[in-house]
Amino acid sequence: MPYLDLFDKAVIDEHFSSNHLLGLLQDNHDYEIECEKVELARHEVLFQENQIHDYMYIIESGIFGAWRGSHIIHFIGKDGFIGIDSILGNEPATLTLISLTKSSLWRFAKEDVMRKLMYMQEGLFFLYNNMKVTNEYLINRSILQVTDAKERIKIFMTQLGKLYGEETPTQFILPKIFTKKIISNYLNLTSTTVYYICKELIKEGFLEPMSYQLIVNKVD
Repeated sequence: MPYLDLFDKAVIDEHFSSNHLLGLLQDNHDYEIECEKVELARHEVLFQENQIHDYMYIIESGIFGAWRGSHIIHFIGKDGFIGIDSILGNEPATLTLISLTKSSLWRFAKEDVMRKLMYMQEGLFFLYNNMKVTNEYLINRSILQVTDAKERIKIFMTQLGKLYGEETPTQFILPKIFTKKIISNYLNLTSTTVYYICKELIKEGFLEPMSYQLIVNKVD
């Protein structure tokens, strides 16, 4: 790849995503490193907050929740990175990672990943791209947290549907793990507030009247 192309935003987004990194790490033609497939059951802990762990992961399937104390901070799904944020200094983990569904991951030693990225001319652009995506997520989360409660719930449920749900021409069907309780935790709202607003959203036609699963009707 021409050196100047590495400074093009579209090139970085296209060539330095998580699925490209997985292919690179598993390609042992030029620089071989070990990887291991890891299977986790639902609600199994991958690692705990404040623990030092020597591995980074790329999710092949499943959804994880990232917790700080009793509050859920982030959801991570297919092709998402786990542990790359501390790859340089290997500091204690700032979050506890728990599988919300049955999950499969590829596990790599952080030291091996860092050595392989340093071996490549453009390797550090993977770290840059991950940092950029994380920064964009934090900005969007901050904006969401100061939005009106009803609008906050509508925006977040739609985001969950697009990222993790089943999409039909008229609806987003959210996985059953996304309950009103976990949504209220993430949005920093009381469960009572979320339950009340969801009743209003059912009357308005935004949500289907289902007690066991959230189904979002697309807005025309």
